[in-house]
Amino acid sequence: MTSRRLVLANGLHCHLYHQPDARDAAALVRVRAGSLDEPDRWPGLAHLLEHLLFCGSERFKENDRLMPWVQQQGGQVNATTQLSSSAFFFQLPARALAQGVQRLSDMITAPLLSQQAIMQEIAVIDAEFQLLRHHADTLSEAALVDTLGEPFQRFRVGNAAAFGDNVTLLQAALRHFHHRYYRANGIELWLQGPQSLDELAQIAEHFISPKPAKDLAVHVLPTALVDDVQLQLPGDENFWISLRLTGDESLLRDNVTLLSVFWLDEAPGSLLAVLREAGLCDMLHGQWLWQDAQHGWLALRFSAAKISAEQARRIEDLFWQHLKAIGASNAVQKQHYAQLARQDFARLAPLEQLRGRALGFAPAESVPAHFTEFVAGLVQVPCTRLLTQQQLLNAERVETQGFTLLCQKGLPPCLASQSTGAFNFYPLSQSVDLPALPPVAMKLPRFSAHQHVETLLLRPAFYHTLSDQRAQAYQARLRPVLAALRHAGGSGSWQQKQGVWQLVLNLPVSDTSALMTVHSALKALHEEGQFKPVASAQTIVIRQLLAALPTQLIAPVADGDWLAAWCGHQAPLHQRVAHLLSDFSPGLATHAQPPRLQRGITSVSCQGSDQSLLLFIPLPQADDINLASLRALSLLLEPRFFQRLRVDQQIGYVVSARYQRVADVDGLLLALQSPQIPWRVLLGHCKRFMREMIAEVASVTPQTLAAWQATLLEQCDPKDNAEAATQGLRQQQGLPNLNRNAVASLTLTSIQQLHTRLLRERRRWRIVVAIEKL
Repeated sequence: MTSRRLVLANGLHCHLYHQPDARDAAALVRVRAGSLDEPDRWPGLAHLLEHLLFCGSERFKENDRLMPWVQQQGGQVNATTQLSSSAFFFQLPARALAQGVQRLSDMITAPLLSQQAIMQEIAVIDAEFQLLRHHADTLSEAALVDTLGEPFQRFRVGNAAAFGDNVTLLQAALRHFHHRYYRANGIELWLQGPQSLDELAQIAEHFISPKPAKDLAVHVLPTALVDDVQLQLPGDENFWISLRLTGDESLLRDNVTLLSVFWLDEAPGSLLAVLREAGLCDMLHGQWLWQDAQHGWLALRFSAAKISAEQARRIEDLFWQHLKAIGASNAVQKQHYAQLARQDFARLAPLEQLRGRALGFAPAESVPAHFTEFVAGLVQVPCTRLLTQQQLLNAERVETQGFTLLCQKGLPPCLASQSTGAFNFYPLSQSVDLPALPPVAMKLPRFSAHQHVETLLLRPAFYHTLSDQRAQAYQARLRPVLAALRHAGGSGSWQQKQGVWQLVLNLPVSDTSALMTVHSALKALHEEGQFKPVASAQTIVIRQLLAALPTQLIAPVADGDWLAAWCGHQAPLHQRVAHLLSDFSPGLATHAQPPRLQRGITSVSCQGSDQSLLLFIPLPQADDINLASLRALSLLLEPRFFQRLRVDQQIGYVVSARYQRVADVDGLLLALQSPQIPWRVLLGHCKRFMREMIAEVASVTPQTLAAWQATLLEQCDPKDNAEAATQGLRQQQGLPNLNRNAVASLTLTSIQQLHTRLLRERRRWRIVVAIEKL
């Protein structure tokens, strides 16, 4: 990948990235204005403006504005408002990048800000605020930000009460805020795609922005030490360590990105491995709470079912020990982890790479020049600690940023002696004993490689699901295996893809390391052990329902068959892995059994009081033509569902309709979440929408159909070896795939007939609703 930076004649700073092998392109705009820039009279104004920019601009209105237009291209679009900046971003097929940037430019610089749209978005933000009042991560971040004092403690999210009833006055405030801050010297543009750097520069030249502003506010992050805090919250307990850093923005990011690779490593001897072995925490997550040109506020969150104050102190002690060990690591090891950072980043989608560069963690080309000195200096930076507890005896009510927190200052001192962590870094010098190959080889389907790597895919048989307990147990066992694979030059994952847990092993060049990885992974899946209960996710209700949907659609089985597939060029290694698989006890499926779909309405116990519903409509006849018709139909429904229920009727915060494959079953997925509308009413809205779409489907023009076909054709080819292996297995076992012949054969009649059948066969629908966990 090559890059270029340029400054347009109007002062706009542009960052261009040529990614020759990409299929999609992405764009991101960062504006140097956020919640702290709002006038005191209008808390939440920046957040409201973020929403309104998507509601139409001078050149692009209705279905031609950025959000519905990107959705019709099969892309994704979103935005975020932070303390001192706002960002807007999208990803779509590369051919459409220029048109997308035109819409992005117009909505950023020439929004309509109509009074009708203002009233609509106030209702949406009010619903969002009601949701955030009970969101654990939001409340934790609020408790950390509260330690900074004014102006950080002011209300920023916005709600109906804060915006008031005088829409004319509010409209004037929005226009003044936009006129002041959305100027060329306050905007940066990132573009990434397969286009050449010259082509990307031409696209950037068409980004119209107003002349530079004379002055832009500069906010200073306080650096004084403040009290540590305990916060009462339900669910998993978390220990946060936040570090306030000073230095050039790019240097801070380069150093912290490399540090994060050390911190998030899961190999034996890593910080996470030592913490897990000691029973202190399960997961570690890092994020920026604040960034500007000369400062960064970094937060690390250690999570477990229970973390006592004493355990929190032990976590912190091991954290500082590990940091000291990083500083003492040798140059080869530092370079190795820097290479891992670049490899991890290269595997991200274009949009995630741009978000990393603009807002998060993006690796440097090499180890930062003064990395060791940077690490050594962290022990001196201001540090704040936050410990969340399910119950606090002496909690005090604190009102801050519009939220009510139950807090207690300080952390109890740790009286126990601290242990020393046995940390080590890679690469390690050690001999490897190859496993003995069984004499019999299993049939291992082999498909053409899409990437220059040998890949093994292992997953449950089609239409089989795993219980959460079993999947999480496998995850715990596979973590060190996947971490060791990463250090050996490969990559891998155990994750849920389209509702199916799958193991992907992109094997290293060394045959010895490759065979050891497969052997260790199969051993981890063989291990006997107790499957522990899984804690409820601390996330919004609709995401909890989405996580539950696969097993609500197809009940999990205890000892089902599995599938294995190979994508690669090396026949000898493929054959040796086939021998290893003969010891894999679950057995490998050779054909797909018909799915046993659960139907009707069921409830799932969730954390959170919002009303939430998922409606999954399975594809009635599973073949290539019907799948292509379903994918085309979803391109029609997605923007219209959002417009009618989110914008026009203001149902709630989450409104989505899209094609979705769940546990190998293709279908339409409608999702709604509302703070006050009962789920039965939400279901009624879904049914009514599907009926009202009969006329819309009937009015589709041949030109629109051709545009859908162009979009779907670009989605036919697999993105990686794992996807190629899945497509190959589906074709081998008679399951539908999106392919060029089916897309080319699409007709308006086939789409209309499918929509009619989806409506008629309502008994096949699966409806999952949330009930609040007591």
